[in-house]
Amino acid sequence: MPNHARLLLPAALLLAIALPAHAQDDPVPPQVQSAIDRGLTWLAHHQQTDGQWPTNVDRSGPSVAITSLSAMAFMARGHIPGQGPYGDTLNKAIDFILSKQAPSGLLASNANAQTMYDHGIATVMLCEACGMLDDARQQRVKTAVSKAVRLILNAQNIPKDPNSAGGWRYFATSPDSDISVTGWQLMALRGAANIGADIPQRAIANGIAYIRRRQTSSGGFTYSSSDMGGSTNPARTGTGVLALELLGQHDSKESLAGGAYLLKNPLRDDPSTHYFYTVYYCSQAAYQLGGKYWEILAPTIRNSLLQKQGQDGSWSVRESSEAQGGPAYGTSMAILALAVPYRYLPIYQR
Repeated sequence: MPNHARLLLPAALLLAIALPAHAQDDPVPPQVQSAIDRGLTWLAHHQQTDGQWPTNVDRSGPSVAITSLSAMAFMARGHIPGQGPYGDTLNKAIDFILSKQAPSGLLASNANAQTMYDHGIATVMLCEACGMLDDARQQRVKTAVSKAVRLILNAQNIPKDPNSAGGWRYFATSPDSDISVTGWQLMALRGAANIGADIPQRAIANGIAYIRRRQTSSGGFTYSSSDMGGSTNPARTGTGVLALELLGQHDSKESLAGGAYLLKNPLRDDPSTHYFYTVYYCSQAAYQLGGKYWEILAPTIRNSLLQKQGQDGSWSVRESSEAQGGPAYGTSMAILALAVPYRYLPIYQR
């Protein structure tokens, strides 16, 4: 990272991030490997010439988020930019994302109404890809991540009410926060730390504090301080648990209470529950918790996803707020959930 972007990360958190996974690789059943590979074949055939993947929404700008998720799906299976059968696919996707960065550092289409979603997801993807890239692209990515991290930190410091402090919302200037957008920004900060960025201790501490404030006595996590009386669900809870686990709070009482909530509230096939978002976050959260959480939750997620895969290898999204992402969204999120045990992505390490 350029010197002007270097920030302070506490030594204890650096150690937690740097430690290798402590368990042996979990076996990936042949039928899961086949499902993932079929999904990647579908994604490769549907990438646009400029490197992006299309959505179901007719909007004036491309989806930086869907393209980033699709790229991560290939890397989660062990494919590397510039090498192998999908090397060009990944390089084109990365170049596309880099081309969309604004002078402010924002990684998103200006036409996207939820730009910090795009920004956080794209930053995560670039951080995950960084160590696999050729020297020229790697330097471009580090420069882009430097700018992206600065924007994330500035957005966190926008004056907010006490219950929203430490989090993020749809826009970099939003005066409120929610757990979903916050989860992606914290993953981005974790990813940036992995590639050499020093993140301020205060930013991590404030982010963790915001996540903790979203937890209820049930162990589940709510969306925001003003959401529907504080409703919880597995998607929000998976987000909260994963954020805590990735930021050095492994096996904390809050993350374990969230894990217990997930065991009591199994995955439901209901469009209103943000199915693909749920399987993505719950799969990662369960893997970070390990033990009984992974042993119980993973088979349910895996079997549900295998049943939903189409004959062409894609995963279609039923009518819900997720439907705007289209099959590229459903397919990439399904693959990311199924591929967690491979641990090829740094963000998947325990």
